[in-house]
Amino acid sequence: MTAFLLATLYAPMASWGDIAVGERRTSWDRPSRSAVLGLVAAALGIDRQDQAGHDALDEGYGVGVRVDAPGRMMVDYHTAQTLRQSEVKAAGSRTRRALIRHGERKHALETILSWREVRVDASYTLALWARERARWPLEALAEALRAPVFTLYAGRKAHPLGWPLLPEIVEAKTLAEALASRPPLAGDGAFAALRAPAGPASVSCDYDPELEHGLESGRLEIRRDAALHRTRWQFAERRVLTGRMPVTPLAQEARA
Repeated sequence: MTAFLLATLYAPMASWGDIAVGERRTSWDRPSRSAVLGLVAAALGIDRQDQAGHDALDEGYGVGVRVDAPGRMMVDYHTAQTLRQSEVKAAGSRTRRALIRHGERKHALETILSWREVRVDASYTLALWARERARWPLEALAEALRAPVFTLYAGRKAHPLGWPLLPEIVEAKTLAEALASRPPLAGDGAFAALRAPAGPASVSCDYDPELEHGLESGRLEIRRDAALHRTRWQFAERRVLTGRMPVTPLAQEARA
């Protein structure tokens, strides 16, 4: 049996960063590993400069995500004023406010454009499990998610959570079994408008040979969403197992 920390993640608007190239900022259809561990870090009060704290989270825990409602894609057009790139190094500033003030003095401001993908009305079930070198017990992570030190948001500060995470710890033989114990928000009461997947829900998790995942039709993918260095916004590749929740006999009868 393995202990899993489960949590429900819903936000009216969310953005899960993909590889950012130029003016177009795309979004994956589910939270990345760095996004989930970033939520946990914020809940624990680990700031961006505490690289040792982020490294402890990255080394100590596995992450899985079940897509309960993929949401709808929206493209948000942005304009932003910033310092001319050639002046950034000379400014030597660590905050946007200081950069803008430097640009105003030097008459070196410019406008940048971007198109950013946003997921509307998407919901997910998160699962974390502890590895051998885990610094915090899962109970401590659950308590932090109930009463976070920093404000939590879904990918960007403009995207607050729309529902409590409601963390709980369950023990199960497989990841799929643990996730099956957590009902999705989609189709439930006030969330009846959320569009649940037509078939079994998709699940992505860290590829861990020692973990019994219990997923069907699993395939390995390579994602660049493992946080290598938070301050420098550097990310590393990782192997991701993506599959489907197994269909139970009861679910088969309901679909028939």
